[in-house]
Amino acid sequence: MERDSDFGATLRAFRELLTPDAAGLASTSPAARRVSGLRRSELAHLAGVSEEHLRRLEQGRRLPSASVVDALARALRLDRDDHERLRLAAGFAPHGHRDRWHEPGGGRVPQEITPSARRILDRVTEVPACLCDAAWNVLTGNRRWLAFNCRAATASGRDRNMAWRTFTDAPTTVVRSPGRLTAFRAAIVAGLRTTARRYPTDPELRALLRDLHKVSEDFAVLWAEEDLPRPQADRVTVDDPRLGRFTLDKDVLTVEPGDLRVVVLSAPVNSPEADRLAAITC
Repeated sequence: MERDSDFGATLRAFRELLTPDAAGLASTSPAARRVSGLRRSELAHLAGVSEEHLRRLEQGRRLPSASVVDALARALRLDRDDHERLRLAAGFAPHGHRDRWHEPGGGRVPQEITPSARRILDRVTEVPACLCDAAWNVLTGNRRWLAFNCRAATASGRDRNMAWRTFTDAPTTVVRSPGRLTAFRAAIVAGLRTTARRYPTDPELRALLRDLHKVSEDFAVLWAEEDLPRPQADRVTVDDPRLGRFTLDKDVLTVEPGDLRVVVLSAPVNSPEADRLAAITC
């Protein structure tokens, strides 16, 4: 028998309000769905938790960690107020918006998916794109990004971080030539340096930098360099077992306010690669 809780009821209500389309999932026939919102399995996949764990949360049989609450909020595409409502229902204090969102040089790296960032991501429909914070944590992705089964978009914790993944050689479908990989890593380090200056007291960022120094000599060497090379144009090969092999340009757009990054993979208009991207069912 299910036991209810404020958190479980709040979480279930948010899940039932979010449609698959709004969550960036492929649509199914209305007749094939018995719920108007997301299925438990769909939300569990997007948040990087097990379906059984999510079931227990909604039934009030278990309380989540703060990181799981934040992962669920990202998956549910909650705005700032609803994110804090979910945190409060789980027994956690609000993030403290003034420090977190508005004060570079103090507080934490912002992770709120702002309305302007959401609009950009929702309107970029023809190419894969994802949204990252200033520390290179992947917050969410559009349908085509998710169609490529990007592991950082569906992972949890440190595995969502692009810097961590590239310097620990995490499994990936993205391949770069040695020269482009070197340039990409230098750009990542340069970006993290800037972020560390803007948010010097963020404990998660400090822990990330400390651990990167421990596990990667390449990171430590780059971090110690006084003059890193200027960012260069990046090109990647995505070798997806289901969708095939694509060679794509990678561009990064900065979104303010919020200090967010939109990472876009694209191909020249009317090229064979662009046509193949457009043909992906998502």
